[in-house]
Amino acid sequence: MRWWICARCEYRMTEDWFAGAVERVAGAGRQACVAIESAVGALREGLEAREAGRSVVDVVDELIRAGGRETRLDAAEAFREYERAIGSMRAGVVRALVDEGGLSLTDVAKRMKISRQAAARLYDPVRERDEGHI
Repeated sequence: MRWWICARCEYRMTEDWFAGAVERVAGAGRQACVAIESAVGALREGLEAREAGRSVVDVVDELIRAGGRETRLDAAEAFREYERAIGSMRAGVVRALVDEGGLSLTDVAKRMKISRQAAARLYDPVRERDEGHI
């Protein structure tokens, strides 16, 4: 077990935060892939029906009956969850580069190829807690 010390906090960590963040990103990415593949699969079935001569009205009605809206919304939400996991990991990386690595926010911004303002937003742990990421 090691101590995590930063300018605003000190607490015990039982696991490496980076490993946990990567696992969350990977899990969210896998879920997004499954959800998107489900949506694409439904569209492919619609395409096959259309190529077999069914009318657009029939194809669309079948997609709707098969849960097309929910499938689309599920895929969109899964992708948003993946983006949230990435954002949370990026915030952790910025904090680690500053707090553990001793880099300035300007140096972090240059290294990550983002603006200094973006680095400052990512560094701010209060903002992340307010958004429900911690």
